[in-house]
Amino acid sequence: MTDRFPDLELYILNADPEAVLSWLQQDIGALEAIKTTEHLIQWHCQNSDGESMDIHLTFKAEKNFASLWFKQNKTPWDNDLSAGRRAFEVMGQEIRCSDSGWKEDSASDEGGWIKLNHNGEKPFSW
Repeated sequence: MTDRFPDLELYILNADPEAVLSWLQQDIGALEAIKTTEHLIQWHCQNSDGESMDIHLTFKAEKNFASLWFKQNKTPWDNDLSAGRRAFEVMGQEIRCSDSGWKEDSASDEGGWIKLNHNGEKPFSW
């Protein structure tokens, strides 16, 4: 799995927005909050190469999981799993992410999912 995903999405259990922001600032750089509501925070930033990126943190996207979506993948990570591993390493919260990219011509939208937590890294079904 060496292809770079065009966008990334992670699901973070009981996401703390301050912890997410701290991790993103550490690994990506300064973020500008462009929209903040009870259910959503949208940030805009430029990576170290000057490329623009939008990041959305949506609370309760899936039960107690927040969705963290990198709309344009201008991140240090090639895919969801590498970003998920880093998120878990830094925040210590359970992370769920896909283990493969989405393909438009795929017969099924059922992809493989990985759960990262203190018990390790395991495949699972939502």
